[in-house]
Amino acid sequence: MKKVTYLLMAVVLLFSLSIFSQSLIHSFEYTHDLNNDNSGSTFELSERFVYEGKYSAIIVPSGESAETKMAFELSGERLNNWLGNDTLRLAVYTKPVTSLKPNKFFLGMADVTEGWKWVDGIFSETEPKDGWNIVEYKLNDKMKDVILDGKYMLYFSFMHTQGVTNIPLKDPFYVDNLIALNSEEPEIERIYIWSMDSEEEIGTFGNDNTGAKFELVKDLAAEGLYAMKVIPDGEAIEAKIAIELSGEKVPLWMGRNEVTMNVYIPKENKIKPTMYFLGMADVTSGWEWVGGVFSDTQVSPGWNKVKFEIAGNMSNLVEGNKYMIYLAFAGFNENNVKTPLYEPFYVDGIFVEKSSKPTFEELLAMAPSNIKEEVQTLLELDDEALLEEIQKRAFLYFWNEANPQNGLIKDRSTNNSPASIAAVGMGLCAIPIGIERHWISYEQGYERVLTTLKTFVEGKVEGLNGFFYHFVDMNDGKRAGNSEISSIDTAILIAGALTSGAYFKDTEVEILANKLYENVNWQWMLNGEDTLSMGFKPEAGFLGARWDSFNEGLLAYVLAIGSPTYPISPDSWDKIFRPVKNDTYIYLPQETLFVYQYPNIWIDFRDKEDKYANYFNNAEAATRYNWLFTVQNRFKYETYDMDIWGLSASDGPNGYKAYGAVDGNHDGTVAPYASISSIPFTYDLSMNAIRGMLSKYGPLVWGEYGFYSAFNVDEIWFSDQYIGIDQGDIILMIENYRSGLIWNLFMNNENIQRALDEIGFVNKESDYAVTPWYVEEYKRLLTSSEEKLAEAPKISHVMIDGKLTEWENIPRYSVTEDMNVPAGGIKPIDKKAQILHSYFSVAWDDENLYISADVYDEYVVINITPDDVGGYYRTDSVEFYINPSIAGSNAGLFKIAILPFDTEGNVQAVRHEDANPGPISKSASKVEVASNRTDYGYIIELKIPFEYLGITNPQPNLKLGFSYTIHNSNKKDASLGEYVRENIISWNPLPDIWANPQNWGTIELKE
Repeated sequence: MKKVTYLLMAVVLLFSLSIFSQSLIHSFEYTHDLNNDNSGSTFELSERFVYEGKYSAIIVPSGESAETKMAFELSGERLNNWLGNDTLRLAVYTKPVTSLKPNKFFLGMADVTEGWKWVDGIFSETEPKDGWNIVEYKLNDKMKDVILDGKYMLYFSFMHTQGVTNIPLKDPFYVDNLIALNSEEPEIERIYIWSMDSEEEIGTFGNDNTGAKFELVKDLAAEGLYAMKVIPDGEAIEAKIAIELSGEKVPLWMGRNEVTMNVYIPKENKIKPTMYFLGMADVTSGWEWVGGVFSDTQVSPGWNKVKFEIAGNMSNLVEGNKYMIYLAFAGFNENNVKTPLYEPFYVDGIFVEKSSKPTFEELLAMAPSNIKEEVQTLLELDDEALLEEIQKRAFLYFWNEANPQNGLIKDRSTNNSPASIAAVGMGLCAIPIGIERHWISYEQGYERVLTTLKTFVEGKVEGLNGFFYHFVDMNDGKRAGNSEISSIDTAILIAGALTSGAYFKDTEVEILANKLYENVNWQWMLNGEDTLSMGFKPEAGFLGARWDSFNEGLLAYVLAIGSPTYPISPDSWDKIFRPVKNDTYIYLPQETLFVYQYPNIWIDFRDKEDKYANYFNNAEAATRYNWLFTVQNRFKYETYDMDIWGLSASDGPNGYKAYGAVDGNHDGTVAPYASISSIPFTYDLSMNAIRGMLSKYGPLVWGEYGFYSAFNVDEIWFSDQYIGIDQGDIILMIENYRSGLIWNLFMNNENIQRALDEIGFVNKESDYAVTPWYVEEYKRLLTSSEEKLAEAPKISHVMIDGKLTEWENIPRYSVTEDMNVPAGGIKPIDKKAQILHSYFSVAWDDENLYISADVYDEYVVINITPDDVGGYYRTDSVEFYINPSIAGSNAGLFKIAILPFDTEGNVQAVRHEDANPGPISKSASKVEVASNRTDYGYIIELKIPFEYLGITNPQPNLKLGFSYTIHNSNKKDASLGEYVRENIISWNPLPDIWANPQNWGTIELKE
């Protein structure tokens, strides 16, 4: 057997297994067919040392025989698996404490078809070690030349040989998983990235703030020597393992598409981990989520191989980058409610493989014939009939995937899915469509809606102050998992209730719908601020994120301002930050398409505008941009085409992600609902997409409820699931295009009309998306700051020690509490309650530029660990931006972010989003930075050699573009790594100042 050894910090083991010709000869899940060939050995089953399956065989030597033997019959199915192969592999485990271990392995074979006739025998060349070994036997021609209906005996002999003497074995050892394979067939590599065989390796693992602890145990193993015991804290809703993936391990992971984790679950555990999730983040120069996938493995007590299928950026890593792997484990009680794990379980090794995947053509060929016929029929329909069928399929999701006893609707089409209150809201809207389209009767629809509204109004769904948890149990309405009380999902629920109430006017349904709306305390969700919080958790209070920038939250504001019981001020509408793209439309930077669609599902924005925009035209502009972006990238991604588009939040090869039409936020994944639901804005592009998807990929993207959630041709990945809110977007927006039913019902509500009036909407036909006034106003916001100039005198020397001794006579410039940077999710400084300002100075000599910053911060949050490189943006930190191009340099931007203190008290610095991003140890090793704690905050000192700015001979009067920004948090109980940034102030307090060098100030070198 060819061995490959990788010298890593942790042992990495490589085994080669054939996926083409590997055939099982004996599983050792039983021992009744084993005999000892008169060697005195006995056989037992073990569930603790297992290489494959649930059991292995313990071989207990007699202690007297020179050879310990195991024999069994080879016939029938076993013999059929033997044929055509030339190699046997047997897994053998010996404990490190064993005094004498088998070091010589023999395989003999006899033909017993008609009597007993010796065939031949061979020795293995495997050199064993402690722990699990793969003992390989190369079959000779005689042993391969067998008769299919024959009967043979295999004799395995295990010996400890010293010189020419066999010394009797005394200690038990284990055998498992005897397989046959053809060495000429292609093989895949099983590469263990983490073996969990040493205290040193386990000591590098984290628990991602879940309280889990890890111990090395020596009484069970699925690979290598030992295993790791995971001890949950009994309180966290999930137990987690966080492991760094870096250095030589990254190339081993690259290009693999399957990750497997060996997990042992004791049979006595009351709550067993049955949910497994693998997530990945790139932490090379910050913290950026890569993706995450759930395992489909169904586990049971004993050893399990939990498999994750990965693709895209989770597989195609960048060599030299650093990643974090997050493994999450969760259990459920008898009511299928996620429950904290409190009993230990075990993990032993994580390996990666590159398994073969069927080609796109093979997948098409395997598609059921009835689906192929159905797709062909769909393509022959005219547009109206085709839209009708798509709507009907989406409607059936809401009808069939609901609990008829309470009206709750699944979040997605999986068996154990919780209910989504947003899906319920959309389902309430789907009922009138189903009645109007004659898919159900009026009576059926009325009873379903009545049941649903009673469930909520009568308190059978868990919530607070009229708001409800995002996800709830399908049966009892209790909070599911760790979900939040969600303001936007409650808003969608209320919108659906009001829509169905308007349809069933003057009935109990209308009364209940109005009651549900009246119960919502929108003022509470403000939490003392001007904008709505995104939600609330009883464990931590209100979420830090707010609906303070342009997105789907517009719907919540209209409902909140129009509330008949707890209205908020219409001034809150003006607190929403609305960036404008190229003077064309107000946009979300991530360009996730659904955010433009959702408010338009209920609010008829056609021929209406506030002082900012016509939001219907705005959605059309964003949709056409989404299409154009996809088309422009069609040569990079096979999925995209002129008629295959739609980048929005959806499932993907690496789990659910808020995809969008912007570089870095797409990977070839298309969500069918995104293009279909755009039909009121872009009928032509949407119909082309519907027919394009059906004609090219129909049998793979179409099923019981219509179009599946997403697909990615580049990764040969096609979802087989439906998501409730996607199905709702489809049926409701198609109906708005066809009849305007949802718009008409919702807009008839007098509270909604009053809200639009108070906001300042007027009826006006226009071709633009953004009003001319706001186009100019946004330009003014971007450029209105006065030009800033900081003089930098020449000095002889500055010691970078975090002290300001040498800076006493250097000019100081201030950044005050009034210099707030407008940005989504960021709050202005409350000058009555907060202290946050800073003074900075700049100086130079012939070789270096020096910067000092004296930061006044009443509470310095320290929650970033030393290995969390680039975590500055989540907490208290500063940034300096330098643009040397105005001095004639071609070096590019130099932007450095500095974390004053990590959890060990050290300063961190990283270049980011500039000409050479990365930790300064790699990107600018001659840069020096120091920090020092003060009674009022902290001091930063920085030395930047001019060579990094492309300046070789600095002279007085030379000018550099410059800006200085401070990030702030006052959260005293911030968890490690938690995003807690609340405020940003800057010398140039303009939107996206970090991305607009033309708006920076200037440094001028002086004598």
